Amino acid sequence: MNPITLRIIAVQILILLGFALGAINWYLQPDNAVVWLLGMLTLPVSWALIAAFGATSGLSDPGRCKTIYNSLIVAGILITGSLATVLAEAFESIPQDWPTRYGMLMSALILIVIGNGLPKQIEPRQSSCSISRSQIVQRLLGWTFVITGLLSCIIWLTLPIEFAKLAGLTLYAGAIVFAALKIRSMLRTGTPTVT
Repeated sequence: MNPITLRIIAVQILILLGFALGAINWYLQPDNAVVWLLGMLTLPVSWALIAAFGATSGLSDPGRCKTIYNSLIVAGILITGSLATVLAEAFESIPQDWPTRYGMLMSALILIVIGNGLPKQIEPRQSSCSISRSQIVQRLLGWTFVITGLLSCIIWLTLPIEFAKLAGLTLYAGAIVFAALKIRSMLRTGTPTVT
């Protein structure tokens, strides 16, 4: 079977799963109807918009289509995972703080993935010896994202929820300040330095 067809089927399954989990959550907790509705509609609306703007039409570029469908699949897993976690908490199968922990862990994993991909998005070098400022910034941000994501995972898996919230906010604020100061220092000196 065509790899793109398999991805389309996976997106459709995640949409149906999202509708099922959202409907059950809606039935159990009707006061949060807007949240469940957004959870149920995010993936199908995204897919419809992508199709409407022709991003997946023609399949002339299979790599591009795979990337788009992979992104939809990851988004669907995040959404259905969130809905499933909230549902499990409603049935008291997991502790009350796990929906929050799940959301923060997924955010941390996204930071790690983005940080890992940032240095790979660099522009071609002018010469084999030169490193541009944008490459340095992308590497700096990549490392900052990955380290922040890993530390955030540790925080959300190990600390009590009250401390995890404070520690997580402190970690994110520290990462932003660190990256801003390093970039400012690099711009002020005018010479890129490899970090």
